[in-house]
Amino acid sequence: MSMDVHLLMNQQSDTIWYLDPEARVGDTKHEPSETRDLHQPWRSYWPPKCEKTMQTWLHSEFPEVLSWRFDHRQPFDRPWRNWTRSARALEERAVGLPCRPTRRPAVSAQNLGASSDVDDLIKDAKLHAADLSIFHFLIPLNLYNTEKPYLSRLPSGTKLPRTNIVTQSHFLKVFDVSGHESDFTLERSGFHYAKSPIHMDQWNDFSVCSEYIPKVEEWLVKHLKCAGAFIYAYNFRGKDSADSKNKTTKTPFLRAHCDATAASCFKRLQLYFPHQAQNLMKERVRFLNIWRPISIPVQDCPLAMCDFRSVDTKDLIPADIIFPHYQDEAYEVLSNPDQRWFYKKGMEWDDVLLFKLGDNSPDEAPLCPHSAFMDPSVPKDAPSRVSIEVRSIVFG
Repeated sequence: MSMDVHLLMNQQSDTIWYLDPEARVGDTKHEPSETRDLHQPWRSYWPPKCEKTMQTWLHSEFPEVLSWRFDHRQPFDRPWRNWTRSARALEERAVGLPCRPTRRPAVSAQNLGASSDVDDLIKDAKLHAADLSIFHFLIPLNLYNTEKPYLSRLPSGTKLPRTNIVTQSHFLKVFDVSGHESDFTLERSGFHYAKSPIHMDQWNDFSVCSEYIPKVEEWLVKHLKCAGAFIYAYNFRGKDSADSKNKTTKTPFLRAHCDATAASCFKRLQLYFPHQAQNLMKERVRFLNIWRPISIPVQDCPLAMCDFRSVDTKDLIPADIIFPHYQDEAYEVLSNPDQRWFYKKGMEWDDVLLFKLGDNSPDEAPLCPHSAFMDPSVPKDAPSRVSIEVRSIVFG
């Protein structure tokens, strides 16, 4: 055994050194029962189990994965933001099958199913739909009957593919909520639009951590009349790379998904509040994403929301997201003609979109599927969208 491997393997006596205690290898108590028996390909690669796999990671593109340690007091120390931007990682996207997009049936009085309340709203408010737009959904492959979908945030350098997710494109109508924003609430729809007059002179990693996040936490307490808010993650999204040295920007996520499952929300709470999580869950806890554009007013790639009232939970497929310290879980989404999708065209600098990632209240919408999409009505020479999202835990 090499000296480096020997030192690394003896820093801790078991494998929970790599994954948080609620996500250790072989621990399935917080996984949905229907996914516990599925094969998880990433487990053959992470955590390292012997000298051979340790050597593989030592010679990978980013060997520092072995020495990095998570500290719940520093939630924004996330090295995978750089790992996943590497040349190799950028080539390892979800596979989209070459197929002809399918059209969803038009909304009509004769087409009222589980989403009838939402269809009545569309009809009564006379909501305008954008031109048919392409969305990407998980394909219900036979593979997923035996193998759990996953997305790896581990560094490149092993034979583990970045993902086993395969998607298919569909044409959808997306309705503009402008003028009717109040008809869509966190409680019923899982999302709502608000005004948040937080002005920033510049947007970069430093200003977000030092200025924007504290202001958003303060605004959330006032806006939601809650006891407190804690922001644990943020992402810039867009095609703009002019300021890439000062902010880490991801491309818009063009696939229908939910950022978390109920199980992963509880694990997230344990990750950041390891000594208080059980007591905190005895009270109201919500997990929210706060999204806003920072390039205005024309957005070539807005964010669309699927009203929870039109969601069949059978179309939500749990998928692993693997970090060095943490086995997260999100939902991939299957296409369903009953789904109803919405967006707000031309959001301004003080417009924000709040949507649910999770909620321990049984009486409200717990989550909201969403996806970026290319708005075909936007001029081809329009500036590329740049946005910021922060993910928060809201107490009370």
